[in-house]
Amino acid sequence: MSLRRGIKIYDRHIQDIKNQISINSGVGPVKNTDSEIEYYNNAYLPNMDWRCLTDSEYRKVSTADAGSRIFNTLGLGAIPEELQDLFEKLDLNDCESLFDIPKKFQENEKLTKQINDLLNVFLDEKSLQRKYKFHRIARSLPDMQSTTFHHIGQNTFKYTGLHIDKSDFYTPHTAHKSENRISINISKESRYLYFVNLTLRQIYGEIQKKYSEKITSDNIVEQFFKHYSEYPVLRLEIKPYQYYIAPTDNFIHDGTTLGNRGFDVTMVYVGIFDKY
Repeated sequence: MSLRRGIKIYDRHIQDIKNQISINSGVGPVKNTDSEIEYYNNAYLPNMDWRCLTDSEYRKVSTADAGSRIFNTLGLGAIPEELQDLFEKLDLNDCESLFDIPKKFQENEKLTKQINDLLNVFLDEKSLQRKYKFHRIARSLPDMQSTTFHHIGQNTFKYTGLHIDKSDFYTPHTAHKSENRISINISKESRYLYFVNLTLRQIYGEIQKKYSEKITSDNIVEQFFKHYSEYPVLRLEIKPYQYYIAPTDNFIHDGTTLGNRGFDVTMVYVGIFDKY
């Protein structure tokens, strides 16, 4: 199954954005061979044969339309330099463990307030309705193939691999009505977003061709990869102080910190972000 048109990337004045996007040959099921990192039994991860996009592929996944709809657009940009400078002063790179990161914000109350004030100005510019709320500061270990996990009790975690978020109750037919989110990389290194550039409605239509049972938000990812494991995954580089805006309820995705040496820290807000 070759790359189709679906989710499009809109860049906010990012030079040479094509160089931040790569593509592979599809996915494979996870084999739980690492005793320290456990995945769900139905988890899938991208193949690691990444290459650059051709010009034709780039045209399929990019858009210059700043007014694109939020349900099928992935925006990429950079936060203002003044805000970047404040994060530099906070120096999260000084933290020795993931648990030290929230303490950094608490111990630097004045600086944190300055950051929050500028963040609110920035976020207001990204949401015409000014409808959004703070979700979390996401923290991940370096050199991880997948960054999304569920805490299942007693310091036990299971990683999901490629997945869809479930911010609200929805079906594959109503996921396009969900809100989107903004994720800001405040780390010292790039992080990467894996994603399949098809909306859930598109994926539903493809699965229907090969699967006769009921398709739900709980099984749509697994069934798509079972029947279309060769559909390519895209990998988008999110450089330090860059952000992405994405409809994470409406497309398959995951994060990765492979190759990084330091902690990965992102600030996440959810709502309606319609100014990329």
